[in-house]
Amino acid sequence: MNGLEIKLAATYSNGEFGKRWAVWQVLEIRPCDDEPERECVVCKVLVGSHRRAKIACTREEFARWARYEVVRNENVWERIDTPPQG
Repeated sequence: MNGLEIKLAATYSNGEFGKRWAVWQVLEIRPCDDEPERECVVCKVLVGSHRRAKIACTREEFARWARYEVVRNENVWERIDTPPQG
């Protein structure tokens, strides 16, 4: 996933299976505390290990973790397929 595609309040999945599957919601995008020249993404874990915890990582780290955007539909998380550009 391209780091430039990260959207505030959106939810993303790591695309893993079983117990390793996770969904995070982007709460904030801000300068990193220890490296203000880099952007950090602050997320809440909605599904998966450390549920309800807040996690902060660089934009690049988040882009490597996230495989696609998801949306909750009733009790199911569904992948949002981005239409092709161009």
